[in-house]
Amino acid sequence: MKHTFLGSTGLRMGNLGLGTLTWGRDTEASDAAQMVSTLLDHGGSTVDISPVYGEGLAAQVLGSVLDGGVDRSELTIVAHVGEFYHDDGAVRFNGGRGAIMDSLHGLLETLGTTYVDVLHVGSADPRIEMEEQVDTIALAVSSGATRYIGLANHPAWKVARIAQYLRDMRLPALGSIGVEYSVLQREPAGELTDVAKEFGLGILAQAPLAGGVLTGKYRHTIPATSRAATEHLSATVNPYLTDKPRRTVEAIVKAADGLARTPADVSLAWLLAQPQVTCALIGARTHAQLEQVLSLDIVDLPEPVRRVITEIA
Repeated sequence: MKHTFLGSTGLRMGNLGLGTLTWGRDTEASDAAQMVSTLLDHGGSTVDISPVYGEGLAAQVLGSVLDGGVDRSELTIVAHVGEFYHDDGAVRFNGGRGAIMDSLHGLLETLGTTYVDVLHVGSADPRIEMEEQVDTIALAVSSGATRYIGLANHPAWKVARIAQYLRDMRLPALGSIGVEYSVLQREPAGELTDVAKEFGLGILAQAPLAGGVLTGKYRHTIPATSRAATEHLSATVNPYLTDKPRRTVEAIVKAADGLARTPADVSLAWLLAQPQVTCALIGARTHAQLEQVLSLDIVDLPEPVRRVITEIA
């Protein structure tokens, strides 16, 4: 696995990490423990967690993995805060000081650790004054509850505004942006990447294989055990099963065949070559799926192939 620094920070991480959206609901604790072990064996360390993943159970699973013998210092934990799972099944975000701190402290208690490596404010909250939110995450750094701070699922203009405020006030700088990014989700390639360059932010790419669509497994059918066939996960896949994404997938399959590589390999190679992308977070549901991805020899694509994929996508 290749390693690089997260933006302009001093945090070094592998270019592939582990998403935990399905842990505790679709992924058993034993499988999750195997995933973490395999990630470490392949030279990776990054695990992305949120209090709402797995209907609120994912953090408990990661806590059990840490309690089961994994050395905390071996993991780079990226934690989303301010997200809450409600009894009605809805996920809501609160960007206020109390909500962020309660979310962070609750997550630390569940994980059984005193700090996370990267704290991501999970979403934008238009109700809260920027100064309140920014001062809160700066406090999390000074208190030792996190080493670095970032934003997830924020529009480019707000990332720029917050990053500039932190710089002007000489507070701890933003280090990262978490956002859905893949060959089939190109929106971050515009203004968000420009902002990341300006402020030295690393991009942590969520859903880098578009819910498995970029593996090619949905080309002819919907497998019975796939995300698309699962009621609570189908929404993460369905947007990529329309005509335009299908044409892009066919082009990637053709490129992969010509290079004697797999569609997942080509898709990840394309993504990891994009400006400011530090790590692709693989949201595998099973250990076998993660093992398949981590075993790939992801080398740079030939420039003509990379350019054609960019144009088609």
